[in-house]
Amino acid sequence: MSEVETVQAVVDEARAEEMASAETNLETGMPWSLLTLMAALLTSVALTVGLIAIYHFWLARPSAGIAVVDIASVVKVKEAEFTALLSRPEVSDKERMAAYQLVSRIGPEIERAVGELQKECACTIIVKSAVIAGAAEDLTHRLKEKLGIAVATEGRP
Repeated sequence: MSEVETVQAVVDEARAEEMASAETNLETGMPWSLLTLMAALLTSVALTVGLIAIYHFWLARPSAGIAVVDIASVVKVKEAEFTALLSRPEVSDKERMAAYQLVSRIGPEIERAVGELQKECACTIIVKSAVIAGAAEDLTHRLKEKLGIAVATEGRP
C-alpha cells in the first residue's frame, strides 16, 4: 500500500467516524447537531430571562408617581394670618412690619417646603387644581406641617 493510499484510508476512516457520531445519539435517536442547537437555544433563553430579571429587580428605577398639593389653601391660611395681624384696632408699626415680612417670606418658604416634599416622596408634585381626573397622593397636609400651619388655623377665615 502506498503512502497516498494510507493517508486516504486514514481520512476515510476519520470521516466515517465523524459521520457516525453526528448521525445519531444512541439514547434519543436525535442527531447530535439538533441536540446541540436545542441546548444552545435553551441556554440562551435562560440567560436572557435571568438578565431581564436582574435588570428589572435591581437596576431599573421605579417610575415616579404623581402627588398634588393645594397651594391655594396654604396661601389662604397665610392670607388669613396677615389679615388678622393688620385688622386689629391698635396695630403698631412693628406689627405691620412683621405682617409684611410674613407676606414676603411665604413664596420662598412654600418653594423650599415643596422641594423638600419632592425629595421625600421622589415624585412629581403638581398643583391640585391642575388634576382633572385620576387619583394622586395629596401632600397638602405635609406641606402645611412643614410651613408650621396648625390644623386649628386651617379653618379660620
